[in-house]
Amino acid sequence: MNMHSIFNSLILILLIAFSACQNAVENSGAIDLSGSWQFQKQGDSIWFPAIVPGTIQTDLFANNQIPELFYSDNEQKNKWIENENWIYKKTFVVDKSQIKQNADLVFEGLDTYALIYINGKHILSADNMFRKYKIKIDSLLTTGENELKIMFESPVQKAIPFFDSLHYRLPADNDRNDKQTSVFTRKAPYHYGWDWGPRYVTMGIWRPVYIKFWNDIKLIENRLYQKELSEENAVVAWEAKIYSETETQLECVISLGNQELLKQKFNLKKGLNQLSDTFTIHQPKLWWPNGYGDSKLYSFDIRQSINKLQFNERKKIGFRTIKLITEADSLGESFYFKVNDVAVYAKGANYIPQDNFLPNVDSSRYAQLIKSAKDANMNMLRVWGGGIYENDIFYDLCDENGILVWQDFMFACSLYPGDSIFLQNVEQEARENIKRLRDHPSLALWCGNNEINELWFNWGYQKKFGYSESDSLKIWSDYQNLFNKLLPSLVKELNPESSYWESSPKIGWGHAESMNEGDSHYWGVWWGNEYFEAYEEKVPRFSSEFGFQSLPQMSTLLAFADSNQMFLESNAIQAHQKSSIGNKTIVEYMERDFPVPAKFEDFVFVSQLVQAYGLSKALEAQRRAKPRSMGSLYWQLNDCWPGISWSSIDYFGNWKALHYEAQRDFKTFLISFEEQSDVLSVFVVSDSLQSIDNQLEIKIMNFYGETLFDKTIDIKTKANSSEDMLKIPNSQLEDLDEKKKILLVARLFHKAKLLSENIYYFAKPKNLILPNDVQLEYKIEVNQIAFWNNSGSLIKNLFIEAETPVHFSKNFFDLLPKDTVRLQFDSKDKLLLKLSFNSLNSIEH
Repeated sequence: MNMHSIFNSLILILLIAFSACQNAVENSGAIDLSGSWQFQKQGDSIWFPAIVPGTIQTDLFANNQIPELFYSDNEQKNKWIENENWIYKKTFVVDKSQIKQNADLVFEGLDTYALIYINGKHILSADNMFRKYKIKIDSLLTTGENELKIMFESPVQKAIPFFDSLHYRLPADNDRNDKQTSVFTRKAPYHYGWDWGPRYVTMGIWRPVYIKFWNDIKLIENRLYQKELSEENAVVAWEAKIYSETETQLECVISLGNQELLKQKFNLKKGLNQLSDTFTIHQPKLWWPNGYGDSKLYSFDIRQSINKLQFNERKKIGFRTIKLITEADSLGESFYFKVNDVAVYAKGANYIPQDNFLPNVDSSRYAQLIKSAKDANMNMLRVWGGGIYENDIFYDLCDENGILVWQDFMFACSLYPGDSIFLQNVEQEARENIKRLRDHPSLALWCGNNEINELWFNWGYQKKFGYSESDSLKIWSDYQNLFNKLLPSLVKELNPESSYWESSPKIGWGHAESMNEGDSHYWGVWWGNEYFEAYEEKVPRFSSEFGFQSLPQMSTLLAFADSNQMFLESNAIQAHQKSSIGNKTIVEYMERDFPVPAKFEDFVFVSQLVQAYGLSKALEAQRRAKPRSMGSLYWQLNDCWPGISWSSIDYFGNWKALHYEAQRDFKTFLISFEEQSDVLSVFVVSDSLQSIDNQLEIKIMNFYGETLFDKTIDIKTKANSSEDMLKIPNSQLEDLDEKKKILLVARLFHKAKLLSENIYYFAKPKNLILPNDVQLEYKIEVNQIAFWNNSGSLIKNLFIEAETPVHFSKNFFDLLPKDTVRLQFDSKDKLLLKLSFNSLNSIEH
């Protein structure tokens, strides 16, 4: 499917969804203003149809006014859009019953500078993409047709006067314009471009918009949250804010299933009423992160009756405690999370927005991505500070799937102004989002920003921009006011149960202290050009960023480029590589460790093997270092467009080799090897909260299945531990045959159940002498494929691909001599499953 078809399909889906949503909302005392709108460029006379929620770029594309957004180098051809102003309008009908009521116009999200008019009357000037706007409009409405009009001002042009008004420059590391204006605008920073995504400075109504009607009573807030928690009891607090135009009485009933937990009547005064009460859940079942137990959620129904008016709402609560532990120790300072008083090893990745055009991301894409995280045995995602505070569905899915959320505030790789107007805007943004997200059991941490502390101390902008001493003092004072005063004070006020962390990382990766305290972004591999083996030496207390790039699979590349562009130096491929050192760095690391293929299709395949190979060294070393090291969040989980990046899942949801590797490396039990001066150590890492008896099987064989060494030992794996279980002396290994033709496979069993498996090679992949006479056979069954290796020869990194999109439960794996592997797939029709294969054995170089 090409990009044009993809966008047209998305638009059709959105139209159908908006139609259904509009009917549902209108029946509940509201007018949904989503769906069909019109738009034009300011100064033009022609109006075009538009879809809301949406963006100006997707509306222009839908009307054939611009070329495909992600295709080839069209990003540059479409850049003019960001410098124009755009007008949207919609007519809607208000009936006789509605005109008598109070009416609030609600924008869940406006991107970004917007002038709003009702029936020609200016009612609001918006300037923050991350805020919700609500305006009382009943006095402006008329019976019958009404018009809502919005002018979106160019974020680039709007911010130029702010840029010009400062006598010093504020760096915006991602903004490639001569005038880096993005820091003055409260808008998703990645829209201005990043080293993994395009520059598309969007405008539009990006979240739902509606009019809510009410008579005498308005429910402003209903909150249900954990107040106290012990093994015996969970005390749940209910708080409500209700505005009443008359004195009346409210009855509130809160139920769990058929059990009424709270039933209370309250007298409402005229004006704002703040109500509260508590109830108790006995013997509460706890919410646990993925891999540590069930992610139990309690669903409470709140029913509030006022005369004939009734409000019904369902709230979910997961009972748990989460604390960030940062304590001085003999090494420096710890950094780890305790959940329900248990030290949890954080396993996961950094999450970025799933699309440059945010309304394109529907519920199925959210569900697929969070499922992929859970299926890879992840238990934490870091919502990175250059994107957005995500939609509610993201956090709901994390709650349901046991995925802890490290939540950045939306500041990244830039310095920001400190004037009172900017800070007031940020304060309102932070208040709204803290209150919206604070009661999710998945919420683990609020973090002030991404890499700004490191930027100030390590990136040389003081010299580059020629700051005077007074400039530096002012800029650093503004930083302190925002990230060490305003934001932590708001977290303390509104969400005191959650921890706050000023900046990620605490210390830049060029400093030795970054390995011993706080969280670390270790970029010695990639930006520092260090070998992958550096990951085994540079092991921080908590790794919150590290990574390596790869190309997405061929079908993804062909979605944005013609087949004649399938070579690394082509215009289309280079347009989708945003790192300044990208493709040449992939080649350089490939040359170090892997054969460099002659064919481009094989190069794409091997690039993913390189990424998985390098990151596996990091993940294993970090987990072996437990409890000194307590977190592995690699960069990055996903993509916002079909490009070349650090992701483990591409734009279309395809798992790269890295994601399959993470699935293995993040399992509850991990076997890992460490090369020491005179021995090869075999570690067993356990995240289980139970100590268990195991059998550790060690076997050395050649690539044709001949066993050279075989040993099984009984071990006891301690709860929540990492332990060197077996040392194999190098002297014992020296007697073996040619090391380029042998491997060591280790397996961990508990009562004959395989818990973990890992393979160690005695040479780099490029030096292995792999068999070329392999014979792979397979049989497709119902949602399952059985592969067997009748040739008796090792098949290294077997990659299975289907003509139609299919996800396999296992891929890029080593099929050992005479071994059989069964894997699941999600295609409904096995007869349509036409497979192709690749492996390191078959690479021509």
